Amino acid sequence: MSRPGVFAQMGGAFVASLGNVEIELTIAGVVQAPLRGIFRSVRDTDLINLEGIAAEGIRYTLAIQGNLIDAVRQGDMVKILESDDSKNVGDVFEIAGHVDDGRAMKRLLLQDH
Repeated sequence: MSRPGVFAQMGGAFVASLGNVEIELTIAGVVQAPLRGIFRSVRDTDLINLEGIAAEGIRYTLAIQGNLIDAVRQGDMVKILESDDSKNVGDVFEIAGHVDDGRAMKRLLLQDH
């Protein structure tokens, strides 16, 4: 994806300031060099509503500098190598989807693998 030049360094600045994990990304079966990212886990309720019973779950997202991962696709994998809070280290996630902001960042929607 072509990104406006004004945003060229913005993704790196976001990750340098807010990044909390080092990850290993596997794209089309090829392991990429480690990257810094912004990992979030959010507890959600009402993910589904089956016969009046609300479900609760955790949603995982990972934001990475967009121009570094333009080839990423649904089904690729993410492994947490290091975490600032020592949580989720070694966890592996499948990329369920991704959203590109068209500027500096790409947000990966993750599911447990």
